[in-house]
Amino acid sequence: MKKSLIAILLLAGLSCAALAETAPTKSVAQTAKPIQQNVPAHLQDVRFMRTNNPKQPFDFAAKLQWNPRHNLNRWDKIVVLYNGAAEPPANHPVWVYLRGLKDPGRKALKKGENIGYKAFRAKAFCSGKSPISSGKPFYIHFNDNRPGAYTEKDYLRDWNCPDWEMGLKKSRIVNGKEARDGKQSLRLNLPKYRSGCGNDLGCYNWKPDLGIGLDSIYYSYWVKFPKNFDFVLGGKLPGVGSDKGGTGGGKPTGTDGWSVRAMWDSHGKMGQYVYHVDQPKHFGDFLEWDNSLIEKGKWYQIKTFVRLNTPGQRNGQIRTWLNNKQVLHRTDLRFRNIKELKIKRFLFS
Repeated sequence: MKKSLIAILLLAGLSCAALAETAPTKSVAQTAKPIQQNVPAHLQDVRFMRTNNPKQPFDFAAKLQWNPRHNLNRWDKIVVLYNGAAEPPANHPVWVYLRGLKDPGRKALKKGENIGYKAFRAKAFCSGKSPISSGKPFYIHFNDNRPGAYTEKDYLRDWNCPDWEMGLKKSRIVNGKEARDGKQSLRLNLPKYRSGCGNDLGCYNWKPDLGIGLDSIYYSYWVKFPKNFDFVLGGKLPGVGSDKGGTGGGKPTGTDGWSVRAMWDSHGKMGQYVYHVDQPKHFGDFLEWDNSLIEKGKWYQIKTFVRLNTPGQRNGQIRTWLNNKQVLHRTDLRFRNIKELKIKRFLFS
């Protein structure tokens, strides 16, 4: 028997692909050849490299690579094709990304140096932008999806091609009595006797890019714990964070990341789970909400407002409402010491 967490998500960025990065791999075989006709004219200087690596989950990647051959001494724009992948079509976001890579104005620091490496899936047609990029709300819902297994194609489209897919195979689209308001919802199955993210056993961890860097944001989602759910020692719910860091342990320095998520404890008590500069311990702070224990079998709307602090000052804010009742209001937090740290990702974890 599995313990389950059922959630429908409606995300709204009111004040407001991420595509996974992996270390480049050694090529088994590489070839360079002229670009085909379907490649935009402004990318005619791009070279293709073909390589085989069975462990590589992506179809291709873009990067700059130092080219010292024949005394060229320049940075070449490269598209790496993995495991026989076809060349990306002209409308794929890899070309947009490659066009944005700039010559760093220096020579390589080491032989064969690569910079700006980013991997892509062939069917991940994400531009890296979201509606928030143009000042509109970003809604994620599941009413247009087919009930049953939550497919990778739908997942990539719905979430702006997040970095990770942890838990995707354990998620399903449900309708009828299981869903909220008789529509469709995303059901997440947390297997019995499992915890943490080791070997993708007991967690969901998706990090969609908001497509813009923000200093403040509102977001909300609906969640229900089924009546037979076991809270065990606790767990996390979605929130927001910086581009990198701010999760997984370690006290933030103010320059390396932060995060704000929700969390339940072993009794079903809810709170905000926050990584911030002044947290007292190695792991994030649990800021308890002013509410009673979560009632299983009941839908809850969690709405949160996060405003980052002025760099170096303790004036960062978190306000959270549970079913329209304010349960947390903090105005004394320090998330960052540099203005470059922004709200960049929704942390679906």
